[in-house]
Amino acid sequence: MISPPPSPPTTYLDLRRTLYSGFSDFDADERVLRQAWSFFIHQPDAVWHDGKTFCCGIYRMADHRWAFGFFETKGVDQAAFQSEWQSLRMAFPGAWAGPLQGSTFLPYRFITSGESHPLFPGEWRNQAHYGPWMEQLGPSRVTTYRSAYRTEYREVIALSDAFLADWEERGFALRPFDLTDAEGWTALHYMIEAIFHGNWGYKALTQAEFTSWAQSLGQSHGGQPWLYWVYIGERRIGFAYLFFLEDGTLIFKTIGLLPEFQAQKVGNAVAGKLHKMALEAGATRCIYALVQTENRVNRMPDPDITVFRTYASYEFDPLPAHA
Repeated sequence: MISPPPSPPTTYLDLRRTLYSGFSDFDADERVLRQAWSFFIHQPDAVWHDGKTFCCGIYRMADHRWAFGFFETKGVDQAAFQSEWQSLRMAFPGAWAGPLQGSTFLPYRFITSGESHPLFPGEWRNQAHYGPWMEQLGPSRVTTYRSAYRTEYREVIALSDAFLADWEERGFALRPFDLTDAEGWTALHYMIEAIFHGNWGYKALTQAEFTSWAQSLGQSHGGQPWLYWVYIGERRIGFAYLFFLEDGTLIFKTIGLLPEFQAQKVGNAVAGKLHKMALEAGATRCIYALVQTENRVNRMPDPDITVFRTYASYEFDPLPAHA
């Protein structure tokens, strides 16, 4: 175990190239990974483990749990992996959680089903056995996620119309975010903190890190970010971040509302408006990316959607003292 170097280790990059370069979505420059690494190396007590059966990065979270990420195995000997995993956990006693890679702004979950469907920008490929192996390690909690798509929007628009009309009477509007507005990025930084600071694994970014993340939007794949403020009257109460790909796919990344406006059907109004915009823009399909299964958005009416991928993250209680 060593302190992580400034750039991802060559042995790690070589392993990923061996595992994933045969897939069309593989980025030989590993731009997203390198950005994640730049956040990871500045986390408290960050270390890099490069063992016989697997490698991973570890850092201490604000609640003193250990986060693990950049995880790859070097073979399929599960028994040997479990032994090495247990030894690493004993070396860093306490609760563990992952996969996390230094920032929740760069989502990373293990794919647990749907591996055959092409990945979209923002997903992170892993070997098919990672999920089952994590399950067999006996996590104290497994949080599940899903990605889905729809190609027809009229029914969801119809179901949202009443909520949209009601909130529009009260001043609801989506207003474009000026990507060149430095003050706007600062305001968004504070709003994201206010909305998501209590979420699982959330790690706030410094202003410099946030600026770096913002500047990366659209750099690692073709397309155009859609970023909007959510207003009620003249008050900003949330934001919506989507990404329109060149093939006509619109990816719903994040819709965030301040806590006092959650569970009041404002999210339904936002969804209805965005689907109207998708229809007007000629989007051929909408993807709802990496949504936590228990998220309120999954309790909204879901006509005409197809779930095509599931994912998981894992939490582990501290090992018993005699382990």
